[in-house]
Amino acid sequence: MNVRNLLSDQPRSDRIFLALKAHRPEDEFNGKELAFLRYAAKLTVDVGQMIKSDFEALKISGCEDGEILEVNQVCAYFNYSNRLLNGLGCTTDGDQIGYYKGDKV
Repeated sequence: MNVRNLLSDQPRSDRIFLALKAHRPEDEFNGKELAFLRYAAKLTVDVGQMIKSDFEALKISGCEDGEILEVNQVCAYFNYSNRLLNGLGCTTDGDQIGYYKGDKV
């Protein structure tokens, strides 16, 4: 819902949702955005396999050092906080997640 509201483009947000759900971000993203999505995914699910070329791919895609640092920090913090809360048995059951409720656009 957040993406739908922020983009103000329901068809595109639906395509983005389907692409990410299918683990095919290249269906809706390219360039820097795609490079960042691939980097964040690997940092999240396969951090032990991160290598120098993962960082170099970002630079080749036109990402600047400050942007890379920001994506790295946001991704790392999100992963840390989720592991912390999940490791303590916390859930989001019954919580409102995000800025928007329901299908409001």
